[in-house]
Amino acid sequence: MKSAKNKITVICVLLAIITLGACKKFSVLNSDPNSITSDVASPDYLMANVLTQSATWYGNLGSGDFSGAMQQTYQDAFGNGFSGYAWDPKSWSQNYGILRDNKLFLQKAQTNGWNFHQGVGLVMRAFSYGNIADFWGDAPDSMSLNGDQSGSQNLFPVFDPQEQIYARVIADLQAAIPFLSGTMNDHPEITGVTQTSDVFYGGDPGKWKKLANSMLLRYYMRLSSKMDVKAGVEAVAANVIQSNDEDFMMTLSGNDQSSSYQFCTVFSGASGFHRNKMCGTLTMKLKTLQDPRIVIMAEPIGTPSIRDGSKFTPGDNSTLTNIVGGVRYINPAAATAIGFKQYDPATYTQDRPFGAIASSLKSLYDTSSRYVGIPASYGTTDYGYNINTSGSQPTSLNNFVSYLRVDIYDNKSGPLLAQRVLSYAEICFDLAEAAQKGWSVGGTAEQWYKKGIKASFDNWQVFSNHSNDVDNYYGCVKDYNSYIAQPAVAFDNTLQRIIEQKWIASWQACNEAYMDWRRTGYPLLTVGWASFRGVIPLRFAYDNTELQNNATNGDAAIAKLKASAYIGADGNNSSWSKFWLVDGTGKPW
Repeated sequence: MKSAKNKITVICVLLAIITLGACKKFSVLNSDPNSITSDVASPDYLMANVLTQSATWYGNLGSGDFSGAMQQTYQDAFGNGFSGYAWDPKSWSQNYGILRDNKLFLQKAQTNGWNFHQGVGLVMRAFSYGNIADFWGDAPDSMSLNGDQSGSQNLFPVFDPQEQIYARVIADLQAAIPFLSGTMNDHPEITGVTQTSDVFYGGDPGKWKKLANSMLLRYYMRLSSKMDVKAGVEAVAANVIQSNDEDFMMTLSGNDQSSSYQFCTVFSGASGFHRNKMCGTLTMKLKTLQDPRIVIMAEPIGTPSIRDGSKFTPGDNSTLTNIVGGVRYINPAAATAIGFKQYDPATYTQDRPFGAIASSLKSLYDTSSRYVGIPASYGTTDYGYNINTSGSQPTSLNNFVSYLRVDIYDNKSGPLLAQRVLSYAEICFDLAEAAQKGWSVGGTAEQWYKKGIKASFDNWQVFSNHSNDVDNYYGCVKDYNSYIAQPAVAFDNTLQRIIEQKWIASWQACNEAYMDWRRTGYPLLTVGWASFRGVIPLRFAYDNTELQNNATNGDAAIAKLKASAYIGADGNNSSWSKFWLVDGTGKPW
């Protein structure tokens, strides 16, 4: 792994210079702001950089690539990697860049004896190494970040086993908790600058302490298929975050591209926003559950469609569609004659099976709802889905498929736009799963399950700020109690139902939904004809640059991966190879 100089964002540099005071010599003030040395860097501004960069990387992944992987959204036209699962090897340079800044931050906190900052630094170190282990597997840890030291072991660090990295993550989180005891009044190191720099919790050590316990719960559940974590879960269950107000999330300010919603037209262009549409897997599930959360996710289709042969001349089996009074009617006879069929998730893999010749595929349409998504991995002409005869790859316009809700998501910032990292809803569902296993976590599985659903509704303001939208949509229930009373929603003491609701609650934050799917096989997801390998991948492949620079250790890590039937010509370093966390579990496939 390459060594790199510590780099701080320009705004942090300017603020750090201000703190030097007017009495500093001109030569200091006139130093190159892009080459600020570690002895000058302020711990508070280092913290701000670590927190914002971590939130941006993780949040954009959760509302972007993994929203596609978990079939909540769909990118058409040029979306092979997003919706077709054609994953390229991915660099971890940004992750290790954050860790370099965090190393300096933690060192300064330790030198100053600042407990709050040490606690935050340990939590963020655990968070970053945890992400690397989660997405790549074995990786440099114990000998990483030492590129400024002599010795080949520092320049070419070993890849620690994934299970050892997880042990380090848990140890760091446990070590952080004592540093975060008490209130702000017990921490004189927490200043106004500290509170401003803490973009998550405003310098509140109590919330950070709950977060450390919540992350412990997340990782215990992550490891639950590989080791006995019952005691660990039971030990932290009463000390996790307790409400939506304590969610680990960073509000988007919209000041520039990096602090704005990643798909808004201002920075992505009109076609960039339009390319992000709903996936049919989610829209059909929400339709089945009469789930009102659809109103804060999706834009209703511009032209509704109805399958009705009475709008066509008897015997006409060639005219496929006819628009009358703003409604598009589809001719069943013509649809059958030319190979079109109503989309049905139950028969999707038969209608458009992976590996089939193109001429044998059914072309699908969807008249089921006001909200329509594109089926997963549909095909290269997905911009024409749902008989969109005017669809084109450059514009990705489609009046018959739902975009993300325009007045919410086509903005740089807004009350529902944030980089979401860990939520109270997630914690509730984790505790529901733990209780379902018979563990003691301060409530029954049903109680935690219902709390998780309610937390999701409240977090997205479904029955408050968007109650009029709910009332005006014919396809959903109108209140929480009616929702959880439905047979398809009511708690049935199965893991599948818990994880399915957790998946829905992960809207715009699908990283953890992916981890759950990989660990449990839920929700049950299928892929379509245009899927790259026929199943959803399991990991990020190591980037070629890393393998070239650290070949011996990289090759050793690759040799440990377990090849599956889906690696194709990749070799062991494939997104379809299994690492320790899933090897031997029989999941997810």
